[in-house]
Amino acid sequence: MILRNLTVPAIALAALFASACGDEPLRGTEGQLGTLRFEYTTADACAGCSLEREVLAGSLLDIDVHGVHPRVTFRVRSTAPDVAEFELSSRCRFIGHAGCRDGIAVSTKSAGDADLEVYDDWTGTVFDRITVKVRDAASLEPSVRVTHGGDASELARGLDGVFQLSVDSDVEIRATARSSSGAELIATSAAIQGAYEDEQVVGPAAGHADHAAAEYARAKRPGTTRVALLGGGAREDLVFHVVE
Repeated sequence: MILRNLTVPAIALAALFASACGDEPLRGTEGQLGTLRFEYTTADACAGCSLEREVLAGSLLDIDVHGVHPRVTFRVRSTAPDVAEFELSSRCRFIGHAGCRDGIAVSTKSAGDADLEVYDDWTGTVFDRITVKVRDAASLEPSVRVTHGGDASELARGLDGVFQLSVDSDVEIRATARSSSGAELIATSAAIQGAYEDEQVVGPAAGHADHAAAEYARAKRPGTTRVALLGGGAREDLVFHVVE
């Protein structure tokens, strides 16, 4: 193959040339070596987000890499696999499609920093690297939306801190995770889970096929119960009172 005869600097230059000479504006966050650019591309969670953003531990995300020459075979690795692991993931709808490319699946595990390294499969040369910042949550801020009889609306806590629901209401609980600095963390549904005190009063329901940090529930019969949101070491308890 022609690429095998290129020197390492030439391969790196080819990768940079693929990014710099396109008609489209530069996308993503520049890597530490200035060769490639990276962006989070997880639908319903953080599509197009900068890698400067911090991520809630336990989240599953996608990263796109911009600037790798299409004829360069590359691999990825993590400098701290106990913090985050990276794996190439094909985004090809079908072979030969113009938009066919490899993305990177990210599995975050624990708080810390992990460098994502993109390197040449042949020489082992690192094209670029960028830091993925994983954090625990200091708090989870819920927002509750209820649907009953086809009408959807935001649901506020009463003065007693309790959410009032009618039987057969569908409930969507979304959570905003914040770090100890108060910054909003990127979070997906894999990182935040719901725990139900009495599923006969309010129990889990089938959710939508998305990655948003959301819990879906249904009010089944009259009573008072709790739903706890758990994620990244934080917990938020919500009290629901269900009436006919």
